[in-house]
Amino acid sequence: MQGWKKIMSLRDTYKAEVKRLQLLKNGIEATIQNKQQEKLKLAMNGVDLYVKEGQYEIASILLFENEED
Repeated sequence: MQGWKKIMSLRDTYKAEVKRLQLLKNGIEATIQNKQQEKLKLAMNGVDLYVKEGQYEIASILLFENEED
């Protein structure tokens, strides 16, 4: 994904969507990409949360400042 930077990986799609909406409310473009990992022959679903490259630092502050939520 050119122009985008992965900010975090999450197992819970709902939590990823909540974080994406939090970023959007603060004027930061964010998107979610589904991923699959093979581990011990079991498929584990998860998602990656991406933000525009120029917005990565402010997005990190917003997300990790409220991590205890």
